[in-house]
Formats: sequence, structure tokens, C-alpha cells
Amino acid sequence: MGVSGRVAVVTGAASGQGRATSLRLAGEGALVAALDVDTAGLASLVDEISDTGVRCRGLEVDVSDAGAVGAAFTEIEADLGPAYVLAAAAAIYPPGVLSHLRDPDETARIFDVNLMGVVHCASAATRQMIEEGRGGRIILWSSIGAGAVIAGHAAYCAGKAGIEGLGRALAAELGPYGITVNTIAPGAIDTPMLSDTPPDPAYYEVLPAGRAGTPDEVAHLVSYLCSDASGFMTGAVLALDGGLSGVNGAVRPDV
Repeated sequence: MGVSGRVAVVTGAASGQGRATSLRLAGEGALVAALDVDTAGLASLVDEISDTGVRCRGLEVDVSDAGAVGAAFTEIEADLGPAYVLAAAAAIYPPGVLSHLRDPDETARIFDVNLMGVVHCASAATRQMIEEGRGGRIILWSSIGAGAVIAGHAAYCAGKAGIEGLGRALAAELGPYGITVNTIAPGAIDTPMLSDTPPDPAYYEVLPAGRAGTPDEVAHLVSYLCSDASGFMTGAVLALDGGLSGVNGAVRPDV
């Protein structure tokens, strides 16, 4: 059955990887609940999906607000049905600042959105999945930053490392309910976030793929993790980084 006719909640859905994921799952017949703070982006996404004849709800939600997340999931269940998929792509990536110079409120905001936002959404989705009793698929977003040094982004890296630990723990907790939990760890993906904070050109010199990934490539992986074929995969952290995690600093050959 896959996701056809089932409810997929996607956070960070207005742009980038979240948008591509929403379109991909809608194309497979999922009823999409798209969450973001970008109302214009949400409206555009909802129109695009609705034009295909698939139901889609856009909800303006700041995932760091536990109350707003809970209310949104209640509204989704009443309108579309209980969540079967949670694709938690929402995140922020402020410009790099050395940790001791970053404003404490900004540091707290990074953790609130990138880590606690995932906790809030996963908790709300899990309650519905368990009550429905039909299993579910939870996909979290980490980053190569969880295991690699990105100077100036300590809070971001720490939050993403926390997501990997969260994903493994949730997989252990939720396995008996038929719910799988997997984490994607992307490298540079060609999104507005990457445009705002581009990597050093040397990044691509050591990257085996030699280019940034695309949001559609991420969405294809999400699609697999939502499918019936992925039922035995849970607790995994899957690098989607063009081979960066395996090169150990080796320079790509010219020929």
C-alpha cells in the first residue's frame, strides 16, 4: 500500500527538501499536511499539489512551539486522518559565529527549532500512529555536521547529533508498534539554505560526487523509507552526502 491514501505530515515543507518531499509523497497518493512558517511558500505548495487532485493542507506552524504543534496534529487528524508518515525536515542554519560570540538567545533558538521541534512533532505523530494501530514511518533530518566539524556552527552540529540519538532511541521504543524511525544525514543540498550559507569551494574538491545534491534526490530516499519495502530498516542513519563521509580528506583525482 505504501503511502497511498495515508496522511504524510511534512515539516519545513515550504521550500527545499521539505517541499520536494511533499511533492514526491503527494505524487504517490499521500494526503499531505505541510507545516512551515513561510505562508507564501505553503500557499504555493498547496496550490501545486491540489492542482493534481491530491488533498493537501498547509498549516503555519513554528515547530519549536509544542502547543502549536499539538494543535496542528489535532487539526490534521480531524481533517485528513491520523498521521502515518512524519517527515521532519524543518531546520534553521544561521550564519557561522564562534560559539562564545553567538547570542545565547540565538543559540537557544537553534536548539528549539532543530532539536526540540523534532521532539514535539515526533511525539504528536507517535501518539496518533499508536492509537491508529497501523504502524507508521518517521523520517528525521540530521546532517553531515552531526559527525564532522563545521566551525562556527557548534549549536547546529550538536542539535543534529542529538537528532541521530533521538532517532535510534525512538526506533527502539516504537518498533513493537510497527513504526520505523530512520534518519537522513545530507551533505550540501541545492536549496535556498545552501544559497544563503554556501560551503567553501574546497568542499567540492574533496567531494567524490563533485556537486551538491538535489532536493529530489533526498525526496527519493524519503519515498523509500516510507514504503512497505523498507519495513526491516529502522534506527538507521543514512548519509546522503555525495561520498564526503567516506573520503577522509582525500582529494578527488583530476582524471
